[in-house]
Amino acid sequence: MSSNNKKLIIFDVDGVIFKSQLLLSFSRYSGILNYLKAMYLCFLFCINSLNIRVLLERIYINIKGLKEDDLWRVYHKMKIVQNAEETIREISKKGHVVALISSGVPDFLIKDLTDKLHADCGYGIVVEIKSGVCTGKIGGSLSYSEGKIQIVEEMLKKRNMTWDDVVVVGDDRNNLDIMELAKVSIGFNSYYPVRKRAKYLADGNDLRKVLDFINIENEPTFDELSAGLEHESSSARGQELRRKGIHTCALFIPLLAGVNYMLALELLLAITVVYAVSECARLNGVCFPVLSYITSSCVRSGERRRFAFAPVTLALGVLLSLVLFPTLIAYVTIAILACADSLATIVGKFYGRIRIPYNHKKSIEGSAAFFITALICAAIYLPLKTALIVSLVSCIIESLPVNHDNITIPLGTGLFLSLLI
Repeated sequence: MSSNNKKLIIFDVDGVIFKSQLLLSFSRYSGILNYLKAMYLCFLFCINSLNIRVLLERIYINIKGLKEDDLWRVYHKMKIVQNAEETIREISKKGHVVALISSGVPDFLIKDLTDKLHADCGYGIVVEIKSGVCTGKIGGSLSYSEGKIQIVEEMLKKRNMTWDDVVVVGDDRNNLDIMELAKVSIGFNSYYPVRKRAKYLADGNDLRKVLDFINIENEPTFDELSAGLEHESSSARGQELRRKGIHTCALFIPLLAGVNYMLALELLLAITVVYAVSECARLNGVCFPVLSYITSSCVRSGERRRFAFAPVTLALGVLLSLVLFPTLIAYVTIAILACADSLATIVGKFYGRIRIPYNHKKSIEGSAAFFITALICAAIYLPLKTALIVSLVSCIIESLPVNHDNITIPLGTGLFLSLLI
């Protein structure tokens, strides 16, 4: 970090400042066929089958003939993420330099956006306009893969700064080159390649979230660190409660199965498929209506960069219980999975002190909560003596150092109970 502690904060535009992609909006304005072509080209770019230059050339040649007024009209309709201007103002007040850099947005539109958001500078691609009409030709260094590095290095040289002074906020793989060179990289609603490699992640519709990470890198005081840790602990507690609240919803499946068995299975499968699609969308910075909000508020910090499999294994555990076991056994195993496992996680995570010798990830307190809850659930359906034995066996299975206990608990408990009765 430079001695003056000044940073160069670089924001990508499409997907970071704009909620959506301006290139796709141009294509949609020029016709549905061009829009579908643009979506296909963007997909090829995302999977690394197309470089940025070819992507831009093909999209802009497809919108050839659009008037300059049309480009402005589409630009003015673009929705900007919440608190974009406020975030940039706050960064500037701290003495940092804010730059908007885009490899897809025309330079004359970037300049207007720079003024509107009160950024220090902005750079876009050169789009040829003749007689007020887009010719489809593009130019400028930003239309090439190495363009962003060149622009940033010019800015650093001009301001006597280094890459250690750079913070990059981006969303797609076209930002990876400068993100890897920068001191700090922040993925904002990022696609999977960026999500895997960015130092920090921020999701949602509020750009102010990136301020927390910029401030972290600016030698926070002890009070700021303490407040941050307290907030993180409170968030983790709320997240875990929401997560296990959804976990207990598995109790409704046996109730539905009692009314219509096939409908319960079909609904469970449908929810699992929709969830899987939603997770793939989340990992690529796309919000899936309703479900993405629920998922993002429940995923643990370690799951933000990967697929969260817990809901899938939960659904599979419930499904296997219904298919493999008689009704009574299925109801017992699902009740134990939904309630006992949820309470064990909450108690163990926040109040567990004594580790289990053969599994240090779990605690005696959590296992005790599991046993008591499992006993209550089992006693609803079984004689007390049988419920005690089943609860103990289920508690032992839950404590084992194995992955995917959403599957091992109902299967192990169900098989033991089948042998017992």
